[in-house]
Amino acid sequence: MKSSRKFALAALITLAATPAFSISDKPYMTANDVDFATLVPPPPAETSPLGKLDDQFILDAQKNMTPAKMADIQRDFAQDVFVVGQPVLGPNFMKEKLPMTDAFFAKIIKEAGAGVGPLKQKYKKIRPFQYDKNIHTPENIASRSMGPTYPSGHSTTGAISAILLSQMVPEKRDALYERGWEYGTNRVMSGAAYPSDWDAAHMIAELAVFQMMRNADFQADFQAVKAEVRKGLGLN
Repeated sequence: MKSSRKFALAALITLAATPAFSISDKPYMTANDVDFATLVPPPPAETSPLGKLDDQFILDAQKNMTPAKMADIQRDFAQDVFVVGQPVLGPNFMKEKLPMTDAFFAKIIKEAGAGVGPLKQKYKKIRPFQYDKNIHTPENIASRSMGPTYPSGHSTTGAISAILLSQMVPEKRDALYERGWEYGTNRVMSGAAYPSDWDAAHMIAELAVFQMMRNADFQADFQAVKAEVRKGLGLN
């Protein structure tokens, strides 16, 4: 009788320690699912008309830099869905309160890297601040942004976050898209990415999300994360 009680108690402890739901360990998308190299155009050369417009956009934007905008740029240096979403969704949108959301977006952003990393290595385009010495990037950002610029990983994160969060919280759809786009634009204004890097990142984000949405494991995890987000934000 005592051994039965011990077994039942151990089972209850194990059950209590086990999360009610965890995201799938299977990939939502593999590197072979989308031909990013074909679908995403090459970057413009720095000396081309579009390349010169890219450069001039940053120079003009930095002429109007304010302390408040620089603070936004520093905040958005962190590549994180919570940094993207919190200005719109509020302080309760935080990883400590939403562990499944944290794991879900980390997985998505990592897998979407199949459209970012290989293209960076294919084109090996240098950063704006490396090409044009009139473009100024904060040292803490520049020192950790020495790899190829095209396409922008930060802008990919911002776009993916906006696309998916807007489906989870449609009440904030417009504001989430605006915020996701701003997140990538702040990367451009920092001098660590070109507008064309931003454009390519948005293509990659849309292609990656479209592919992932065809995956049954993604759909199941999306619904569970949506429920966690809405509960955490106090939404019905």
